[in-house]
Amino acid sequence: MINDLSGRNTVKKITGLLLVLLLVTPAFAADWSMFKNDISHSGYTADAVNPPPALEWTKNIGFETDSSPVVVNDILYIGTTFGLHALDVRSGKELWRYHTNGFLNSVPAVSNEVIYFGADDRKFYALNARNGTLLWMNDKAINRYKASPAVVNNIVYTIPTDGSVYAFDIKNGEIIWLTLVGKISESSPAIGDGIIAFGTDGGEIVALDSSTGKEKWRYDTGTSDIKSSPVIADGIVFIGSNDGSVYALATDKGTFKWKYSTRDNVESSPSVKNGVVYAGSKDSSFFALDASTGKEIWKSQSLGPVISSPAISNNVVYFGTRNNFIYGLDASTGNMLWKRSTGQNDMDYITSPAVSGNMLFAVTHSGLLYAFSSRAMATTTPVVNETTAPSAVTPAVSPVVPTAAPSETKESSGPGFPALILMIVAVFGLYRKKR
Repeated sequence: MINDLSGRNTVKKITGLLLVLLLVTPAFAADWSMFKNDISHSGYTADAVNPPPALEWTKNIGFETDSSPVVVNDILYIGTTFGLHALDVRSGKELWRYHTNGFLNSVPAVSNEVIYFGADDRKFYALNARNGTLLWMNDKAINRYKASPAVVNNIVYTIPTDGSVYAFDIKNGEIIWLTLVGKISESSPAIGDGIIAFGTDGGEIVALDSSTGKEKWRYDTGTSDIKSSPVIADGIVFIGSNDGSVYALATDKGTFKWKYSTRDNVESSPSVKNGVVYAGSKDSSFFALDASTGKEIWKSQSLGPVISSPAISNNVVYFGTRNNFIYGLDASTGNMLWKRSTGQNDMDYITSPAVSGNMLFAVTHSGLLYAFSSRAMATTTPVVNETTAPSAVTPAVSPVVPTAAPSETKESSGPGFPALILMIVAVFGLYRKKR
């Protein structure tokens, strides 16, 4: 009887210990590895940041930016007027920086520890994502890069503002195919259903075969420019236009499905989750639409002009407005769950936010980086203004340096999981030994 009670007490102690370990061990964190998270630009992650998130840390990068954060393997990457910066996601400490000879205002893409981006210096770069070492560089474009690249199947797709679209081999930066579209594009390409889709100045939506670069279709929306980037979901391309509308076109032939109109430019890039399209307009509204019909499900108004593209975390939609606020709305109802000021100056409005693990990241055009967490108790630290920067990586002279071919982006797991397994094994080992 005594042995039986002792055994039960031991089991209770082991169970309690395991619960504690599970609570303190960080959850698995999915990568947010490119603009709008993935090649289709869904803008959605299953990682949950529950409102109201607490401020973990904030940092003044020291340079202006039009870029948005990407997060891979607990490293945050952001482009600025200086070049590319890599920071630790838990502390905001800068790990390294790489100088470009032009504004890096696009959003970089990361795949298998290589980071890809183009800049205003007309060059497209591939760096080691861990230390910023240059792997290769392509300088064939005749104008700057503003659109953000996408990486899949050993190909990086990118669009400089010279009327062309490039598909580079990720091993060495050599051109796999080059297509002349004839229209300047600042719209970042989305990939899905065998196509690469984007918008152009002058109002055209173009789809190319993602394998060959051959044009499959184009749809003319009129004379207004398209600054929004598309999202591809369920056989449909969704994209905003400066004519104040969101368009839905079939991916196979570009057939018109529906159009939803607002009172001002839709420069925000739509996001999609479970058959619902989320987007905002410069008319200060943010809305949810039925992806099949374009019917309005809900609309929130008077928020401030929306330029930022939304990030959907679980059932919350996060985005920023031109009047220096970041919002979290209930994805089902549009009810406001959270609102926070991002500064008082003219450029203190955010680009597009990113979510990884239980953290939400946002950066203002002035260079203020915010990291929020849905932990119950978050440690708030003051703005970091570093006077001495980490060593800057300088570009190499050689335009192309071959490197091993990376595979597709992998999800990064939260730290501590192997240690948890070892602890569990050790605890049960001790228990069996005592018995």
